[in-house]
Formats: sequence, structure tokens, C-alpha cells
Amino acid sequence: MTAQPQWPAFGPSTGAPNRHAPPYERLAELNADLREAKARLRQVLEAVADKYDISAKDVSYAIDGYADDMLSDLVFGVQRDLEHAAEAEAPLRPLSP
Repeated sequence: MTAQPQWPAFGPSTGAPNRHAPPYERLAELNADLREAKARLRQVLEAVADKYDISAKDVSYAIDGYADDMLSDLVFGVQRDLEHAAEAEAPLRPLSP
């Protein structure tokens, strides 16, 4: 019998995201979750690399080249929509003379 990994929940809350929070807050939470996901991916890849004598440089290439792109592709639409909504709600700044 193999043990299944116990993956912790993301962010400070374990519930669903607050869909009624302002867009800038949801965008900040999404960005924090992306940083956490990237850190977790790095931990997993480092463990595999340690086991099979793969260099840290190769792990960095995998994270910087593939994982960043994968995460960006995953959230592109949601992130874009939140950015537009946050910009729309931002107070207008007066133009400089």
C-alpha cells in the first residue's frame, strides 16, 4: 500500500475564495497563491533532484522555464479579468499640468 501525499490548503483560509472581495484583493491573493505554488513545485523538484543526483541548476531551469509558464497559462484569463476589474475600480488620478 502506498501513502498518498497530504497537500495543505493554499492561503490563510481553507475555504473558497471570497468572490465578493474587491478585485485588487482577489488579485493579490491569486498572486500570493502563485508564489506558493511555485515554491511547492520547487520543493518537489528538489526532492526528486536530490534522489537522482540532478543539479540545482537543472531544477532552476525547470522552475524558471516551465513552471512559470505553466502557472501563467493556468491563470491567465482570471488574472487578466481581475486586473481589468481592479483598474476599473481604482480612483481616477488627476492629470499633471
